[in-house]
Order: sequence, then structure tokens, then C-alpha cells
Amino acid sequence: MFDIKKFGIEIEEDRGRYIYRRNGIEKVVFGKKVIFDLFPIVSSGISDYLQLRFKTPLVIAPSDKIKLEITAPYDIEVRALKQKKWISMETIHIQKEKYTLYGPVESGILCRYFESEIGKKEDTAVLNLRIENQTKEWQEIKKIVFPANFHLYCDKKVYYPSLDLILNNLGLTISKSEAPKGLKEIERFIKDIGAQKKYTMEWGY
Repeated sequence: MFDIKKFGIEIEEDRGRYIYRRNGIEKVVFGKKVIFDLFPIVSSGISDYLQLRFKTPLVIAPSDKIKLEITAPYDIEVRALKQKKWISMETIHIQKEKYTLYGPVESGILCRYFESEIGKKEDTAVLNLRIENQTKEWQEIKKIVFPANFHLYCDKKVYYPSLDLILNNLGLTISKSEAPKGLKEIERFIKDIGAQKKYTMEWGY
């Protein structure tokens, strides 16, 4: 799916070892018949959470349900593989790394930050949302925050698992829904992956 040369990666085989180079990074990999490949992963960086801020806020009518797809960030992980075992060589950031604090300074959470748009866009992943406004009032959503502890999927595009967004008197609750059907799942080692199934945004949305 991804071309190694596009990212300036050079791999030289030399007597049972490989020299890996990119942008001043150099590593020596020992082993025979090692395969190098690129895999999309969730853009979380130094944080366990993502904040997607909508360039155009979403306004939801009382008691209404909507479905839409939005853009989301992803990174590229370079892996060396042999006998179905892999090691991460480095992570390439497709979008510039930005972070923001959600909530108060004393108790808020650090989030990887990304400006999201409705629809598809080159060099971004696709995230499908199902939003239900269970209140009797109009609701406006300017941003969403959720844990980035899941795998991605891909064919010609990169896909997140779908998310369900419920608006009620408690606020906005976001939970992981079903995985996209018929797509290749990209495995990634993440501690406690999938452990947190939902997140309620208590400091505004």
C-alpha cells in the first residue's frame, strides 16, 4: 500500500545484515531474509488520546440521528518482519505533530490534536461517526476526544473503527463500534488495547 522510497527510506543488504537509513537515522538489522514494510497506525504520539476539532462544527437537531464520515490522522510505522514476528524501526508522522490539553490544567488530559473535515481527503484516514442526540435541545459539536487504543484497517485508504456518539444529559459519550468489513486489520502492540471501550467528554464538546 505504501512505497518505501516515497518516504526516503534506503535499505542496503550486506552479508547477512541490513543497513536501514532515513533522514540521518541509521540502524543495522541482523538476520537473513528480513522483510521491511510500512503499516498505518493511530496517531497518538506521546498521548493515549486523540482530539479531533472540526473545521466546521456539527449542529444536531433534537432527537435526531445522523451518519457521516470525517478525516482523521494516521502515522506510518516502519517494521522489520521475519517468521511473522516484527519489530518497529521508527514512526513517520504523516501530519505535523500537535498536542493540546483537554480540560483543566490540574486534571485534564493531553491529546494528539488534528483538525478534521467532513468527507475524505488525501493522506488522511477515514472515520465513520454515528451520532444520536437523545436530548430535546439542539446540540453543537466542535470537537471529539477519545482513547487511541485500537487497530486501524486498510485497503486503498486507511480506516478507523466506527465510533458511536451519544448526546444526553451527561454530555457526549464516545464508544468504539464495529470494525470496517472486508478490510485488512493492521496489528499493533498497544498496552491494554481496547480496554477502555468508551469515554465521556465532561469538559465540553
